[in-house]
Amino acid sequence: MLSRFLAITTVALPLVAQPTFAQTNLVVQYAYPSHQAFHKAVADAFTAGRPSVTITFRAAAPDYDEALQTVLRQSMTNDLPDVFITGLQKIPDLVSRKIAVPLTPFTGGQDLAGLGYSDRLLSLGQMDNVQYGIAYATSTPIVFFNIDLVKAAGGDPGRLPTDWDGLISLAHSITSLGGGIDGMYYDVGTDDWMFQNLIFNQGGDLMSADGKDIAFDGAEGRAAMRLFKRFFTEGGQKAIEQRAARQQFAAGTLGIYFTSPSIISTFEKQIGGKFVMQTSTMPLANPQKAGVPTGGMAAVIITTDQEKQKAAWEYIKFATGPVGQTIVAKATGYMPANTKALEPGFLGDFFRQNPNWESSSRQIPIARKWAAWPGPNGVKIARNLVDNMTRIAGGADADEVLAAMARETRALLPK
Repeated sequence: MLSRFLAITTVALPLVAQPTFAQTNLVVQYAYPSHQAFHKAVADAFTAGRPSVTITFRAAAPDYDEALQTVLRQSMTNDLPDVFITGLQKIPDLVSRKIAVPLTPFTGGQDLAGLGYSDRLLSLGQMDNVQYGIAYATSTPIVFFNIDLVKAAGGDPGRLPTDWDGLISLAHSITSLGGGIDGMYYDVGTDDWMFQNLIFNQGGDLMSADGKDIAFDGAEGRAAMRLFKRFFTEGGQKAIEQRAARQQFAAGTLGIYFTSPSIISTFEKQIGGKFVMQTSTMPLANPQKAGVPTGGMAAVIITTDQEKQKAAWEYIKFATGPVGQTIVAKATGYMPANTKALEPGFLGDFFRQNPNWESSSRQIPIARKWAAWPGPNGVKIARNLVDNMTRIAGGADADEVLAAMARETRALLPK
């Protein structure tokens, strides 16, 4: 399937003069072995027009956390790759350790808006207003519906609920169908992305303006955790793991699923013709202030070799441009990180024919950074928040859990 997408997208590549390089091999590190196919497809498309450049991939790390640890270990032995495809929330770690190379020498003289890089998407790769990374594959949480179950529960597929009360009510009706059918599942996952989504959904912030204290333990945080509790007490959500929920949705016994759009391609293959799947944007508890966290990855230059840096920038520009983003989006369901990829000839026609794939892109205007926790305990904080959310799933009081989250997070922040 990727080869078919590649054939379609490369014909759209503009015939413009490309920079010439001496024989160069770029070494690239990325996370998630399942991403190998689209990384290779992008690299093949790039090198097809640049015979003097080759791309070598190091073994994929199992996740963003381990990928970062791998690069940190490599930095101690002077064995860094040239390009790092890192989790967006890991950029501050690379900057604080002076591993990420500022992109200003490469971006300063270019019309980035004209190349399809919006200010909002560029901000995802910035620290202190300096561009260190370019978003490579991005996603915002969306909603998946089993339309057959919606109809069976008396819902109208043409007027799906767009608010939390309506969605929880519909989930309750789906659960009431019985026969092993569950109404909803809000996917917490293994990191704090979906926790941040609940806080941002209420218009809240994670940290104070000065970055020294948490800000999620106020009214917005209470509303967020109480809403999460309702998913179980009213919506029929079961305390099961992500893998089980995904299997259940693909089997046709789960009505509403809140998760990343990166699963769209997999779901379509697994569902086949068993039922009709439809996606939508997230409901917003506070439409005036709400946002959605932007997950995914960014491409960062970490080589100090100036000639390799030039080639690395051209590779990043291609991978994050309309051709590269069309390959990535069609292979996964990630929203494109380049506005030109939304034009006809790239993803514009594809989205019109496959509207389920467009829901995440419609949330670009309210996309916020997937915030990184300050200090050396960032990963521990994120995992602790997820552990506490599972306590709510197990029946704990939402307000008591939020108080524990606040207390334990403050204890892990830099003093």
